[in-house]
Amino acid sequence: MARQSDTRQRMVAAARRLFREHGYNGTALSDVLVESDAPRGSVYYHFPGGKEEIAAEVTVLHAHKTIATIDRAAETATTAAELIEAVVTELRDELVASDYRQGCAVAPIVLEATLSSPALHAAAQRGFGDVITTLARHLSALDIAEDRAVALATHTVVSFEGALILSKVMRSPDAFDAAIAGLIESIEGIATERSTCKSDNQ
Repeated sequence: MARQSDTRQRMVAAARRLFREHGYNGTALSDVLVESDAPRGSVYYHFPGGKEEIAAEVTVLHAHKTIATIDRAAETATTAAELIEAVVTELRDELVASDYRQGCAVAPIVLEATLSSPALHAAAQRGFGDVITTLARHLSALDIAEDRAVALATHTVVSFEGALILSKVMRSPDAFDAAIAGLIESIEGIATERSTCKSDNQ
């Protein structure tokens, strides 16, 4: 059983790497077998639903990886700006370290497969929702009002997803740096608004 579980996990991790680099349509099941060093027949043994089932698992794994990045950043961040900068910087550095090859694993699934697959649409929706909820929770703990925390978390995900695409195309981290600057500016605007409200209420 342990060996079967290990093979399944390797295949999902391999599919995630391949989707990040080649996209959903650009990755064949045979590619997943080679990348994961899994034996022939493993796909339909571990994933009776075929490529769609693997993609759903990739979506879950990618969300968990992103949430882990957020949680790590939250361990040391003392302000919302520090948290956002740490999260986006880690994602930027990961892309740069891969020589601009490893983008978002879920974006190609959304663009190439969700229209024809309600199951993948639901998985992607749930994955992004969990990421936003996690980030919003940490922002709330750093003195951002709950409604603003959700909006800021959504803005952050929109920003780093866009930066992943643009940086990959341009082979430059500039889009991430612009995203960080814009997000910090938004946080400063929230702080200024809160300070003004307090002054008006005194």
